[in-house]
Amino acid sequence: MIDPYAILGLPKTASEDDIKKAFRSLAKKYHPDLNPGNKASEQKFKEINEAYNMIGTKEAREKFDRGETVSEDYYKDAAGSRSGPFYRDFQDGGGRYTYYYEGDADDVLGSIFEKFGTGGGGDFSIHGQDHVYKMEVDIKDIIHGAEREILMPDGKRLKVKIPPGIEEGSRLRFKGQGGAGRGKGKAGDAYVIISVKPSDIFKVAGKDIETDVSITLDEAVNGSKINVQTVDGTVLLTVPAGVNTGTKLRIKGKGMPGRGGTDRGDQIVTLRVVLPETTDSQFRDFIKNWSKDHPYNPRSN
Repeated sequence: MIDPYAILGLPKTASEDDIKKAFRSLAKKYHPDLNPGNKASEQKFKEINEAYNMIGTKEAREKFDRGETVSEDYYKDAAGSRSGPFYRDFQDGGGRYTYYYEGDADDVLGSIFEKFGTGGGGDFSIHGQDHVYKMEVDIKDIIHGAEREILMPDGKRLKVKIPPGIEEGSRLRFKGQGGAGRGKGKAGDAYVIISVKPSDIFKVAGKDIETDVSITLDEAVNGSKINVQTVDGTVLLTVPAGVNTGTKLRIKGKGMPGRGGTDRGDQIVTLRVVLPETTDSQFRDFIKNWSKDHPYNPRSN
């Protein structure tokens, strides 16, 4: 028969509080959900639970000290009471969602000790798993807000309201929408982590949104009014005469919002002067002759 005092690292004169503290510390360290795939930790966790079952209460301790044996059913139940982590990737409603298990030590073991406050009676109870989802959304969803759905492992659909101005990496909590608890343990929570889907057009830079816009040589030299795409639709932008590649123009109020969708930043438009894909001799001769009469060195600075 195992020596519960030795397994818990305690002398035989240890108090009930010392036993409970030692058990809590070791259970957190070796719980299978915190050491997935580690057979040695799983075996150690079984031994820790069996040791506590033998001396964790006054009645059990007296029974052990008299040399009586106890059932091993408890620690077998404890070790197999929760399923291990699993992973899921799927596409739904235009967004990419990744499901994975994420547990904090206190969440995992938060109710594992409910059994031990009642003199050893009652069923084994443990808090349900927290379910965590990563949701990729468009920049427009961040700015204007949106509503999406997530298909949960049990087949239910979780409606997720994305508030305007939510920040990259923010977590939305849905209490009691995680895994079911065991015994008297409460259900876990569902968390949705928001991330902004990369865009081919827009780049988020703090509260501003950056875009590149190509213009012709004529538009760069003489100026023009051009259509520019924003997250709110197309606007007419005035390009002043004499701009170069790299010139930045600002469109006010078309950037990222603060919390609640207010106080939006700006859209920064970087101009790119693009020559025609093909040129003829007339164009080339004009440029050559003009350059002879108007020499300048763009690398002088």
